[in-house]
This record gives sequence, C-alpha cells and structure tokens, in this order.
Amino acid sequence: MLIYFLYKVIFQVVLPVSKGVKTVRANMEKMQQQQQAEAFKNAQQPNTAAASAPKKEAPVEAEYIEFEEVKKK
Repeated sequence: MLIYFLYKVIFQVVLPVSKGVKTVRANMEKMQQQQQAEAFKNAQQPNTAAASAPKKEAPVEAEYIEFEEVKKK
C-alpha cells in the first residue's frame, strides 16, 4: 500500500511539477534572450528623431475650480 501511494505521488505530482518548472524556465530564458536582442538592436540604431528635434512642452494653464463646503443638516 505504501509503495502504491509513493508511486501515485511521484508520477502524479512530482513529475508533472518538475516538467512544468522546466517549461517555465525555458520560456523565461527565451523571453530574456529576445529582450536582450531587442535592446542590443535598439542600441545599435541611431535615434535620429530625438536627436534632430527635441520636444518642447508647452506650459499647461490649469483652471482653478472653487468648491463649497456641504454642511450636514
């Protein structure tokens, strides 16, 4: 009976979890490599739009809205 229980635990819990962890690790490494490749690619390309015409922000004029306190009766 104990052998059967150990068999069930190993093959229905431990192995599927280990396979899942392995899959998640592989996906994370793949995404990190893609991200590093994109960062390297973007670093190699000169950013001509930002270098030639820097953006000037216009001052924002805000409107003050007055409020009245509401008194409880």
